Amino acid sequence: MQMLGTIQRGMQIGALAKLEDGNYAQVNGDIIEVLNKSRVEFALQAATGAQPPGAPAVEAPKSPPPTVVIKKRRRIVLPLDT
Repeated sequence: MQMLGTIQRGMQIGALAKLEDGNYAQVNGDIIEVLNKSRVEFALQAATGAQPPGAPAVEAPKSPPPTVVIKKRRRIVLPLDT
């Protein structure tokens, strides 16, 4: 297994490990508890901001350039003194 870091689930704190078959596990001493793979990959992605290995690259859609509207200023026209 490959140690990746620490993991906390509720009050339990242990080591996060990736097993040889690709699953993730929480290791506390001699107890190895297999974790939900998709939930762990989602948490890793949220923490690092990176895509998990093997995931297709998704590009954000490009937005059109903003439209700028310049409004005319109102001018107060004073009556002329005659």
